Amino acid sequence: MKRSYTAILIIGLIIFFVMIQSMFIVDETNTAIVTRFGEPIKTSTNPGLNFKLPFVDQVRKFEKRLLIFDAPPDSLLTSDKKRLVIDIYARGRIVDPLLFFKTTRNESLAASRAIDIISSELRREIASDLQVEIIKTNREQIMNKVKQQAGPKIREFGIDLIDVRIKRADFPEEIAESIYGRMQAERKRKADKERAEAAEVDLTVRSEVDKDASIIKAKADKEAKIIIGNAEATAIKILSEAHGRDPEFYRFLRQLETYENSFNANTTIIIPKDSNILDSLFGANKFSSMPSK
Repeated sequence: MKRSYTAILIIGLIIFFVMIQSMFIVDETNTAIVTRFGEPIKTSTNPGLNFKLPFVDQVRKFEKRLLIFDAPPDSLLTSDKKRLVIDIYARGRIVDPLLFFKTTRNESLAASRAIDIISSELRREIASDLQVEIIKTNREQIMNKVKQQAGPKIREFGIDLIDVRIKRADFPEEIAESIYGRMQAERKRKADKERAEAAEVDLTVRSEVDKDASIIKAKADKEAKIIIGNAEATAIKILSEAHGRDPEFYRFLRQLETYENSFNANTTIIIPKDSNILDSLFGANKFSSMPSK
């Protein structure tokens, strides 16, 4: 009995292993090629469970999604005999898995061949354009032409070329520094010119403002002097009229002002007896009638 159970278990394991070897799963992002002794016999594009001959058939899977063909930067010569370092990439999709398998066998080899074709077409196209046109205006046109020329050749590998794009178009390192130096010098020249023009405008504006300020100040001084002169003339006229009405009272007020400005609580004065400085307070000849010692 034990031998029977063991045999059944072994047979079951063999059947299970054979079943595992006869099935494979295709993901929705992949296409599968079934090969027998290296030759393709079936293509599976629908996702799900599929079957093959165990131990004999092999399965190769390829991407349904976009493939990126990233070319290394290359120094290319333009029609005006100037060099540009151009870095490009392309995108493509496997549309004929069987043809792709027969011509390239794997995605790495397909990417290498696609990059060689695209780079060759790009080099030919760049050679017919001017450097300044490539940098400023003709990028989209160049990429479209490269795609049109390279597309049919890449299609021979079962790949549909979707688009080609320039990541960077720059000057070679050996001339980039001199170009950047000229650009900096040109920017500095323009900046210095604008600063000089701004300084000239500033000086002109300041001169006009100073001139206007001087004129306004001169007019104000003139008007102030006229007002002060008129006020002084009016004051003198009023003073003369007041003095003419009562000269004695005017003299009395002047003496009081003199006393106010000359004396305080701690003032000591010495005056001659014939002085009339205190006549307004003590009467005339008050001190002249006092006996002398």
